[in-house]
Amino acid sequence: MNQKIIASIIILTLATFACSLPGQAPTTPATATNLPDDQPDLIATITAQALTIQAPSQTPLPPSETPTPESTATITLTPTPEVPMASVSVNTNYRTGPNIQFDLIGALNVGQTAEVVGKYQNGAYWIIKTPGSSGNCWLWGNYATVTGNTSSLPEFPSPPTPTPYPPLAPKNFKVDIACTVQFDPIYINLVEISMTWSDEATNESGYRVYRNETLIATLEANTTSMGDNTTLAALWLIGNPKPSVTYAIEAFNSAGKSSKIEKTVSCP
Repeated sequence: MNQKIIASIIILTLATFACSLPGQAPTTPATATNLPDDQPDLIATITAQALTIQAPSQTPLPPSETPTPESTATITLTPTPEVPMASVSVNTNYRTGPNIQFDLIGALNVGQTAEVVGKYQNGAYWIIKTPGSSGNCWLWGNYATVTGNTSSLPEFPSPPTPTPYPPLAPKNFKVDIACTVQFDPIYINLVEISMTWSDEATNESGYRVYRNETLIATLEANTTSMGDNTTLAALWLIGNPKPSVTYAIEAFNSAGKSSKIEKTVSCP
């Protein structure tokens, strides 16, 4: 009995493999009608194992991962606006306002630069940071050149016009004399004069220079020197004073003038 059962199992197994061979005609599987009724579970188990052996093992491959490209941050360069800077072709005063009625603070000299912070188009002035100090001042634009972006500069209103007052008198007035005797056509001293002084005023319109109380020159504001030529007698009597010349200087503006500073000189 056992040999019949084993033979039937072998026949079923071979029949199953035969169906899966390529190029082979399908074979009708042997029936298990001759097997005893008490062996159906064994046949089913063997058949299932045969199918498992026949079926290829297919393990699904994991999906290939496509790397996501890293995003690259875009750097946007914002240009730094160029700071407007002023320079001058001639030494130029800067004041507390847009005309000579305002106090003089100082001067921007040739070769110097100053940062521009505003403009006053009505009077052709630039408002600059006061060089070497704090605060702002007003620079006349006639001799000024400004480089940089000025389109965003604010328009400054003019400060209230100050009440005018006379300027301070100059100090340290010095007069140097050089004399040369001339015999033809007459016996005289040819005199060359060199004058210097310190500018003490900040609101002067200019200076007036006098020789023996006669006005001989009107000078611009901030001037601190002047030369002159004149003549003096070459001979004088003993006991009489030497021939001399007196020079005087004063500052002035629309409100008035300073006191005169005088200096008298003579030939040796």
